[in-house]
Amino acid sequence: MVFANPSYLWALWGLLVPLAIHLWSKKEAKTIKIGSIQLLDESNSRQSSSLQLNEWFLLLLRMLVITLAVMLMAGPQWRTHKNRDLVTYIVEPSLVGHHTLDQVLDSLNETSEVLLLKNGFPEWEMEMEPLGTATPHYWQLVQKMDSLPSDSIVVFSHARVQGFRSVRPTTHKKINWVVMEPENFADTPLMALGNGEETELISLVGDGQNNLFKKEKLTNGFSLTENKDSLRLEADNGTKTIGHTVLNPIEVALYSDTETEAKKKYIEASLAALSNYLQRDINIQTFEDGEQPDGSSADFNIWLRSDSSDAFSGKWLVFHEDPLAKRLIVPSTKERHHYLTKPLTAENTVEEHFAEQLLILLNLDVDIEELISTADSRQMDASELEPNYVEPKSKRERATFKDMSHWAFFVLLVLMMVERVVSYLKKQ
Repeated sequence: MVFANPSYLWALWGLLVPLAIHLWSKKEAKTIKIGSIQLLDESNSRQSSSLQLNEWFLLLLRMLVITLAVMLMAGPQWRTHKNRDLVTYIVEPSLVGHHTLDQVLDSLNETSEVLLLKNGFPEWEMEMEPLGTATPHYWQLVQKMDSLPSDSIVVFSHARVQGFRSVRPTTHKKINWVVMEPENFADTPLMALGNGEETELISLVGDGQNNLFKKEKLTNGFSLTENKDSLRLEADNGTKTIGHTVLNPIEVALYSDTETEAKKKYIEASLAALSNYLQRDINIQTFEDGEQPDGSSADFNIWLRSDSSDAFSGKWLVFHEDPLAKRLIVPSTKERHHYLTKPLTAENTVEEHFAEQLLILLNLDVDIEELISTADSRQMDASELEPNYVEPKSKRERATFKDMSHWAFFVLLVLMMVERVVSYLKKQ
């Protein structure tokens, strides 16, 4: 047996813990009632060590539990021999039913092994039902391919960009990727936006190489739920429910005084340009010198005064001049706080794109960012998918390692149950 992460074996020093507990534990004494001690003779006393092991079987069980837990963390693997003449084909679950792939797999030799690209690598069957569109973690599964009994592996995959996370793995297997182009042009509805008068649908359109956003105003073929947080969209393949967000006006609180009147005008002009660009109302409420901020009633607050206030709460842009700053707006040390680093002029508001920096600060797309990541259909080129292949130096390294973690976990579970029962019976 070998281990994928042998450094965890240092935790075996934890075996000293139950040993120490059993050495220092005192077994409960039994009380014997007698009538009289008059006829008892005094015996020679013998000195014995107080450090004695109690309950050998229970101690063994506890040490076995710790040993198996450490082995489970270290990733136990069993060394087997692989067939260098066998080719294993692995299919991503979302490709089940793909017309072109079915034709390729039908032409394979009957002895060829076809598996699914998911944990455990279950067998692929010709008449399988579609298994969903979730993107697997490709690099993580590549590391587990060392447990397969063949030397060469062919992977049929969508190879979506979002599935390649973490560092490119190292393997002794010869893995070849076949990127399957999507059969249809992806047009995925993400969410709907409404302002009370009209509803706008945002969709993600992709062809495997590019992602584009499409906005269209809906006039028919949809219905809103009672609380208006979801929209039912009628399509050729049935009804699809997506999130619906009501676009309320953006409330901005602007705190200024007579000395900051010029900066106030540039900010108002920038917010008006953003309102026109976003096609969304931005209400600006101004507070003159002496009025203190609340911060909870507005979506965004701007402080242009020279004096400071400790009542800041919410999202703030505070004027704090910094000649060394490279941008007009920089993050502060406080959460949800940013600094305006320079007095605004006609030149720097245009040249440094002040309105665009304000748009980023408003962060209006926070609700859609997660939806975009899950619907990202871009693909990687096959030449970029090869893991770091390392030629084995010996026959021993050419062996295939079979993962034994599931067996170790099962035995650990049984031992823990037995240990609890014995501990209860022994009152230890």
